[in-house]
Amino acid sequence: TMLNYINPEAKAPADVTLFSKPGCPFCLKAKESLANAGYDFEEIILADQIGLKSLRAVTGETTVPQIFIDQEHIKGSEALEKFLSK
Repeated sequence: TMLNYINPEAKAPADVTLFSKPGCPFCLKAKESLANAGYDFEEIILADQIGLKSLRAVTGETTVPQIFIDQEHIKGSEALEKFLSK
């Protein structure tokens, strides 16, 4: 990548995806935690086109939030706090 060309020692930003639902307090907490830790993330909002069946197919879970960081399934907001505290 261009980053490797410019600075081979630089670490590429993490790929972060968050599945959430509107109005979910745990989702809000997870988004705030990610932002405070300096992570940019892509948010996939469960709504009419993306529902719990799709969430279960991707994550094996039916609760939100569900978080992935660099292809690692972190799971929910409590697990995210543990991950970030490392």
